[in-house]
Amino acid sequence: MEPDDLEANLSPSHAPAAMKPETIMACMVAVAVVIAGAFIVFYPQDTLLPTFSVSVDAAAGLDELDGAPAPANATFALTLHGVTRPRLLRTLGICNERGTVAVSYAGAVLAWGRVPKFCVPAQGQEHVKMVALGGDVELSDELRGRLASERRARTAELDVDIMLDRQRYLSCRVKPDVDGPSPCKVFLLD
Repeated sequence: MEPDDLEANLSPSHAPAAMKPETIMACMVAVAVVIAGAFIVFYPQDTLLPTFSVSVDAAAGLDELDGAPAPANATFALTLHGVTRPRLLRTLGICNERGTVAVSYAGAVLAWGRVPKFCVPAQGQEHVKMVALGGDVELSDELRGRLASERRARTAELDVDIMLDRQRYLSCRVKPDVDGPSPCKVFLLD
């Protein structure tokens, strides 16, 4: 290629056109809007919902399990804590019309009850008191002994399962002899 041809190819009429700053800014805004829209649409719904925990306020009837074999009549005063944390874009509240609660140890249901009506606001919290009552539950000697031993060592763990409106299932593991709420796993049912 000759020097004159090289100069002809580099002339301003053949140079690429520079983009205007307004065009670049408009493209950046369009890309940001598309990404934000996709984030909102495909953001997992369950991360926008409240988180739950359960605390055992009082447990009665568990001490009798250490004695002679007899039907267990345990009673549990529970508090369900629902908290919706502020998120970057939005959060969702939840209302519950009806529900059930069951307290069990090693697969044996000790007590059950109803969950009262409640609402957790979109950016707030709600504390719901409920009672689970046992009704002459028969436990094996092995379970009785194990539960009594774990309670003396303050290591006993109970499962608290809560069904809310046939849509949400809460699975919580609590220590009846330790103060404070225990977190629940939330399962959304279809």
